[in-house]
Amino acid sequence: MEIKKVLSLLMTITFANFMFSGFALAQDYENPPCDKGVSVEHLAGQKYSKVNLVKVTDVENIVQKENVIEISFAQNFNSRYYKEGDFIQFEFLDNLVTQEGTCIIPKKSSLIAKITSIKKPRWFSRNAIVCVNFTHIIFPDGKNIPICARITGKKNYLQMTGKDTAKKIAAYTISIGSVGTGLGAAIGVAGGNVITGLIIGGSIGGGVGLLSGIVSPGLHYKAKKGQKLPIILEENLRAPKM
Repeated sequence: MEIKKVLSLLMTITFANFMFSGFALAQDYENPPCDKGVSVEHLAGQKYSKVNLVKVTDVENIVQKENVIEISFAQNFNSRYYKEGDFIQFEFLDNLVTQEGTCIIPKKSSLIAKITSIKKPRWFSRNAIVCVNFTHIIFPDGKNIPICARITGKKNYLQMTGKDTAKKIAAYTISIGSVGTGLGAAIGVAGGNVITGLIIGGSIGGGVGLLSGIVSPGLHYKAKKGQKLPIILEENLRAPKM
């Protein structure tokens, strides 16, 4: 009986220690250890982020995972001219700072991403898909640090939106519809009823244009220089002091 009591007590103590350590880990950012030069600050201006905590120490700044940060395309991008294994360069147009004034990443730093997979546009308006792996950040002074992040949202890849697809289909409808209208007018003149010819030609041309727009291949992914892209950290980002 005594042995059972001892074992039970040991198990209780072990479980309590486990729970306490887990709690302490969870509270790591909100309640940092009372070491000199360690504090918790809050990332500024990241409207998409549910987390904004940054641990500031004497030697580095640690941005907590699940923070969302915005980067921008460093040059115009068109997936038509890229393939798997190519790299895309992004940049920070402004300093990434905390609300308290600490600079985490200086402006003009670059973020490099490698294309891991790319699917060209396919029939029936299926747009190109570009999957990327963010690898590292290069500071203006040449220092670089690794980063583990992904594109925010349900789609973890680059792709043109449904609005862009709708514009493409509308363009087909208008362009082919105008051809049909012109043909209808010619038939109307020959038949002595221009108005009827216009109506019939426009209807047929618009229908053909709509169908052509839907069936045709989708869009390549395009982005202009400076276009912003929010990404979410999957691991803590450790940046050296500036």
